Amino acid sequence: MGVNQKCPPGFTLIELVVVLLVLGIVTAVAMPSFFNLSDYQERSAYDEVAGALRYAQKLAVASGCEVQLALSSNSYALQQHATNCTTGAFTPISNHPVTTGTFASVALTPSASSFIFDPMGRSSQAVTIGVGGRTLSVVAETGFVDAP
Repeated sequence: MGVNQKCPPGFTLIELVVVLLVLGIVTAVAMPSFFNLSDYQERSAYDEVAGALRYAQKLAVASGCEVQLALSSNSYALQQHATNCTTGAFTPISNHPVTTGTFASVALTPSASSFIFDPMGRSSQAVTIGVGGRTLSVVAETGFVDAP
C-alpha cells in the first residue's frame, strides 16, 4: 500500500480470538445458572402450594363447608367432610386437579401438619409453610395467603 492508501475496514485475527475467548468464558460461567433444574422445581412447587391454599379458602367460602389442608414432608392434600359440612371424617377432594400434589425433590415444612379454612374463609391458625427455601404464610383472622 502506498502512503495515501487506507487500510481496509475489518477485524484483526487477534481481536476475533479475544472476542471468542471472552464469549467462551461468559458462557461457561453463566450457562449453569440457566439450567439448574432444582430452582425451577422449587418455584413450581411454591406456586402450586400457594394456588392450592388460595383454592382451599375460596372453596370453603363458595361451598359453605370447611376445607382442610393436610401437609406431609413432600405433599399436600385438600380435604372436606365426607357426610356433611360440619361432621364426619375429612376425605380428599377429587373433583379438581389442584387438590393434591407430591414433590419428589422439594421439601415442605412443617413436615406433618393440617389446618382448616372455615366457611368465612378464615384459617383455624396462623401458618407458615416452607417450600424448599421459600416461605408463604396464611393469616388466621382473614385466611389471606401471603406468597411474595
